[in-house]
Amino acid sequence: MKTGTRSRTDTFFWIVCWVYLIIAVVMIGIALYGLTNESVDLTLSGVTDAVFAIIGGVLGAGAGLLGLIGKNMKRCRLSGLVLLVIAAIPLAINLLAGQPFSVYWKNIAIMIVPAVYLVAALLKRSPKQEKPVQVQS
Repeated sequence: MKTGTRSRTDTFFWIVCWVYLIIAVVMIGIALYGLTNESVDLTLSGVTDAVFAIIGGVLGAGAGLLGLIGKNMKRCRLSGLVLLVIAAIPLAINLLAGQPFSVYWKNIAIMIVPAVYLVAALLKRSPKQEKPVQVQS
């Protein structure tokens, strides 16, 4: 691969990392607003969603940065899997609590970004490391 050019999978992963970084910051901001605004009615599902949005946002920003500056794709894949599990927890809580679809649809939507990040990390290959040359005498 020439210097300065990227494959399609590298570009796709790069774009996903930037999008995840932006969405993570927005998620944190909206969740903090929802927890601190006086006019918002705090319910169990609302607080659960906000807390997990903050946790997922912080970890998502870290995963986005890891994808942009890191070279180890195993860590990115593990981060994507962890983020997907964390995004699934509020969905499971709301389903077990018997909430209607109007409450937990956003939990399903929040799982899209970690799923796309995980797929992009799985598609991208780790850079090949050159093996040391062995000199035979």
